[in-house]
Amino acid sequence: REPKPLPPPTRSLPILPPLSAGRWQQAAAMAVTSFDGQFSFKQDSLARLGQRENKKMSGAQYEAFQNSPFMQSVRKCDDLTWTFTCSRDQKRAETDPSFQPKDEDFQAPKAHAYEKGINYYKVLGIDEYAPLEEVKKAYKKLSLVYHPDKTAGLSQEQKEEYAGIFIELKNAYLTLGDQPTRRQYDRDRDRDQASFQINGWKPKVRAHFDASEMLKKLQEMKKPPGKVVDVHVTAKLEKFFYGAHKKITRMRRVKDFMGFTTQNRTYRVDIPRGAREPFECAFRQQGDHHEETSPDTVNFVIACKPHDVVERRADDLLCKSVIYLGAQSLSESYVTAQVPSVRGRHLLLWGRNPLYSVP
Repeated sequence: REPKPLPPPTRSLPILPPLSAGRWQQAAAMAVTSFDGQFSFKQDSLARLGQRENKKMSGAQYEAFQNSPFMQSVRKCDDLTWTFTCSRDQKRAETDPSFQPKDEDFQAPKAHAYEKGINYYKVLGIDEYAPLEEVKKAYKKLSLVYHPDKTAGLSQEQKEEYAGIFIELKNAYLTLGDQPTRRQYDRDRDRDQASFQINGWKPKVRAHFDASEMLKKLQEMKKPPGKVVDVHVTAKLEKFFYGAHKKITRMRRVKDFMGFTTQNRTYRVDIPRGAREPFECAFRQQGDHHEETSPDTVNFVIACKPHDVVERRADDLLCKSVIYLGAQSLSESYVTAQVPSVRGRHLLLWGRNPLYSVP
């Protein structure tokens, strides 16, 4: 049969310029690629499975499905999730009088597409039942440290690290700073916890920034300064003369998560060559810890130990022993002598004899 002629177009079409052979091949390849990408999956499904119709379950099938172990597990998980949600809302209401939960919170649009595998409470270093005001305060404190405008003097690597941390802080604030989004985030995490208790499916956890240590440091920085404790010690004269380091072990009071304990701390003091006496070296906030103030500053005041041969006076060393010039000291124009010094060394004295007189 001869094909029927096509009807004329209802509107005039623009006349395109003729394509070259290379252009025709490129257009044909694009058409084939577009066709394969859009219809290959559907054609493959039809070839393997045939035309499938969506059939509704009968009453008996629906009842059997509802009584299946899978649906029973789902209902148990939903009930436990609701129990967790009610308990969480009750605790939040105790800590935050302005908290007013609503059923519409779970249908409200999210302020941020959160990841439930990230614990945003640890990212901001706050409690799970913290009020909204505490969320804002924690975000502002950490922003003063990790905001890109506050990293001018850091290296490029540190700037990139701080930028990544600031993004996590911002996502945490967007999630926890909005009431409906926070409740949806908590419910999703509660559902994962309920599924773990019922089915044993462990929730997926993603590594993230923990601001607890940084907030502790910021809190310590706000404390008034501690005392400056002077510790007097002595060192050998040779250490001042040649330069050396001195190790000093001292007991100090330290605060940890269990309370206050005592421990030995070894301090290393570098004494430069020709250092003046007494030499002082301060270790800032490395002394005893206190509850209300910052740790004490330990200031070591180092003096010279008495020496058997020489004595230090300011920048000079005075020999303690008597120097004997010998019987010929008055008749010789030049004189020689030896005197002991530090580290077992001897100094040779040689020069014109001030006691010699020409006959």
